[in-house]
Amino acid sequence: MTFFSVTIFLFLLAFVVTLVLVYPFRLIAIRVGMVDHPDSVRKLQSNSIPVAGGLVIFLVMSVAMILICTFRDNFAFAVGLSPKLLLPLLIVSPLIVGVGLIDDIYVLSGRTKLIFQIVAASVIVGFAKHYSEVMFFGSELNLHHLFYPLAVFWIIGLINAINLLDGADGVAVTAGFHMSIATACVAFINNHFGIALLSVGLAGGLGGFFMHNRPPARVYLGDTGSMFIGLVLATFMFRASVLEKGTISVCGPLVIVLIPMVDSFFAVIRRMNSGRTIFSPDRGHIHHLLSLKFSSGYIVLSILSLLIVPGCIAAVVGAYYRNDFIPVVVALCILCIAISTDLFGRRELLILLGRVKGHFRKLFNKQKYNQRNGEIYHTQGNGPWRQIWNQLIPILHNYPCRQLQLDINIPCRHEDFFGEWENVIKKNNYAEKSMNCSVPLIVEEKYIGTLRIFFEYQNERRNELFGLTLKLSEICEHSVKQYLDTGTVDNAVIVLSFQEQDLDSIHTDKQAA
Repeated sequence: MTFFSVTIFLFLLAFVVTLVLVYPFRLIAIRVGMVDHPDSVRKLQSNSIPVAGGLVIFLVMSVAMILICTFRDNFAFAVGLSPKLLLPLLIVSPLIVGVGLIDDIYVLSGRTKLIFQIVAASVIVGFAKHYSEVMFFGSELNLHHLFYPLAVFWIIGLINAINLLDGADGVAVTAGFHMSIATACVAFINNHFGIALLSVGLAGGLGGFFMHNRPPARVYLGDTGSMFIGLVLATFMFRASVLEKGTISVCGPLVIVLIPMVDSFFAVIRRMNSGRTIFSPDRGHIHHLLSLKFSSGYIVLSILSLLIVPGCIAAVVGAYYRNDFIPVVVALCILCIAISTDLFGRRELLILLGRVKGHFRKLFNKQKYNQRNGEIYHTQGNGPWRQIWNQLIPILHNYPCRQLQLDINIPCRHEDFFGEWENVIKKNNYAEKSMNCSVPLIVEEKYIGTLRIFFEYQNERRNELFGLTLKLSEICEHSVKQYLDTGTVDNAVIVLSFQEQDLDSIHTDKQAA
């Protein structure tokens, strides 16, 4: 059999086996209660859906890797497949899948998952420690000991990038399919035929799973599948990009994973900007934005493919001609088109520019810096948060307030707002005491944001300032509830409610609470 016929056979075999195995998995998952329930906050599906379907892909790929490792001497096309490559992957894959499965059922913290990801990535890179040189625009760079942390970061980054993409029907599977095909082509060009076969097998498995995960999805990958796919892709791309001299071409793999990686980078910007942890969920990812613009899930998948496939093709062409400029130029064009058409990324770039401008205004023009309404970032939605925000600052001008932050995040309504105001004019004034008040905003027993106020004062006003913070948080909650119920907010409600409220009457009760 020729290599081409073996490739087609392996793709179809993985496709059919995965397609068939998902049926019994769905029945078992429903029977044992391994399903994802709608919660009207982030999980907006209408029905409970079986989760952790990535277990099927894990099973198919593990069997394929074990068979190739066992009989590779009898496999003429298993060139470049060393046990030193597949053995660590077989060791850490159950770890990643197990962590993902626990998260799908019981929910783990982001930090816990990150620790296990670091362990898994370290094991894989530890078996490849003899690599240290990379090829970048035709120049060989020896990274020495810096190679190890960068390689670990690469694996962790791709694991989380694919994981974050798994927020809409078929998105992560579609992206993984395109990247698997591109990895197989790059591996074939660089004479790593064994990696090419395994990448084709992964693509076939993802294709079979897509038949169940396409809109409307009947089974979810879950963290079980998305993290495993990211781990396998990162490892295969790593090996597929090794050139004849043992150097690793870095531009091609980076362009292949361009959209997932950039989407993850923008997510970090959004969350850090609003004072949230980088592990906090939101609905500002590319698939969420596309879902808001286009009602059809298939249109979302088509546009996502149009953003990913050109980069994959450019990476393959660049690998063939040994030219890094081709994929890099195509990648820049893709990003420019996506941002200029507001498909994703524009608001995050505005956040970065706003932060830089604000920093320089604070340094060189303090008298005019943000004294009216501060920094405002409305990254998603159409809620009247600016109206609420602009009513808060005049009230705080009458108190020793150093800084104000309002963070509103309502995923079910696709609303995301963050405002920050700092009194830089009085920044150098002496203050005897300081107090940082952070109050969660709760509407109908659901967390929708946080109000933070930092005070610096010179006398005994602690109770008064504490009561002020609580009262303003109540007014914000009332305004948010009014918007969620009616779609509008009374502009005068904050000032009127504040003037009518006697702060002294709420100090004791609220502080005790």
